[in-house]
Amino acid sequence: MSSRIPFPILTLLARATNIKHGASTRLGSENVAFHYLYRDAGNYKLRGTAIFSNHTLLTLEEIEQQIRSFLKDGEFFIARQVDIEERFFDVVHEEEDHPWHTFDHVEHTTEPAFDPGHREEHLQDRDITEFIADLAAAHRAGWDEMKVRPDLAAMMKRQKDGWKRDLNSGRVD
Repeated sequence: MSSRIPFPILTLLARATNIKHGASTRLGSENVAFHYLYRDAGNYKLRGTAIFSNHTLLTLEEIEQQIRSFLKDGEFFIARQVDIEERFFDVVHEEEDHPWHTFDHVEHTTEPAFDPGHREEHLQDRDITEFIADLAAAHRAGWDEMKVRPDLAAMMKRQKDGWKRDLNSGRVD
């Protein structure tokens, strides 16, 4: 009598083990944590996380590749434009603040879905495929630096108006 486990069961066990250790696989129903941060010009950082369901069972590699393909320079995005919680500091500093957030990484998690930027307006959390579709739409429309909280948008407008005045007057630093 053999104590060997049949091949299909071994494959399923190996895939289930890979899920627990973060390896890519299509088996399992773990959620996906999207980690990002806001880093000002002084290199001060505020981190954020949104957690999405993964009903289509995309691998982490597929998710990251798709996300990066829609970000500015494969890294930057405007949080409000894709309904992600903004992580700006409370006080705006003209020399240090800007509208861009930075994608950090994705990972599997057993934490429940948590998508506060989207939930506030739509009363539901998103699947990772819906979030990727929102990134694609923002990419197609163009990342809008003015689509941020009002005080930061006002600062950006003042800066742009100042640059226009300098260009029109022939003054360039």
